[in-house]
Amino acid sequence: MENSVKETASMVKDVAEAVKGVVEAVPVYQDLAQPALKEVGTALGTVGKTINVALAPLSALVWGYDKIKTYITNSLEQKLKNVPPERIISPAPEVAGPALEALRFAGHNENLRELYANLLATSMDSITAETAHPSFVEILKQLSPDEAKIMNLFSNDTNFPIISIKAINKETNHFGYMLKKLSTIPEQAACTTPKLGVSYLENLDRLGLIKIDLETFSTTDNFYTALENHPTTKSIFNIINSMNNRPEIQKGLVYRTSLGSQFYNACISQKR
Repeated sequence: MENSVKETASMVKDVAEAVKGVVEAVPVYQDLAQPALKEVGTALGTVGKTINVALAPLSALVWGYDKIKTYITNSLEQKLKNVPPERIISPAPEVAGPALEALRFAGHNENLRELYANLLATSMDSITAETAHPSFVEILKQLSPDEAKIMNLFSNDTNFPIISIKAINKETNHFGYMLKKLSTIPEQAACTTPKLGVSYLENLDRLGLIKIDLETFSTTDNFYTALENHPTTKSIFNIINSMNNRPEIQKGLVYRTSLGSQFYNACISQKR
């Protein structure tokens, strides 16, 4: 694992030096005495300083090898403390290598780095190693912190309600959607930006971790009550009624897939 992280650090260094070479090769102004060029030069200088200030915090966010090693060692000691020594194995390089590399850029976020550490712990237990699929690293790299919170809700095969709201023309019965995929999942997960909830769910669906099923609905009593009484639903109903159209709710379900179940057990669940 140490060699993998060192190789990654070397690659990053090579890229940085290459970029530096490109920058140094860009021709500079030879005659700044010309007023027009002076203005351009000043403007570029101001923009450059602003960009440097904006990028400065990134230097503290990108983790180096020592920080990754310290975090991983301490984290894995806790996660594997109840695993018998004879079960602890070397992680598959196709899992560990990309995971450690990704930690350089995700380590600053507590929610995401925990998932990487859980995946590594899963890959180091002979009982669970086969569930640590290499694709999970790529999936983790495509998750936002809020989406990681949402996946915490899918600890079992529970269904979550979701609705869309149609506006139906009373005369022609033609309809259009006024709102699609309303759910309380982002609020339940305590997302930092719940207004992006639909995008979060669609991304998790795209990654194959959950399924947004708008063709199936639950017949359980009160299953959709919270959404039917949601302030957003009432507001949309008022708008539709004011247009002399008829509102109608289309009910659906959100649930985790088989891949989502395996992902949860490998990257989120801490049971060992």
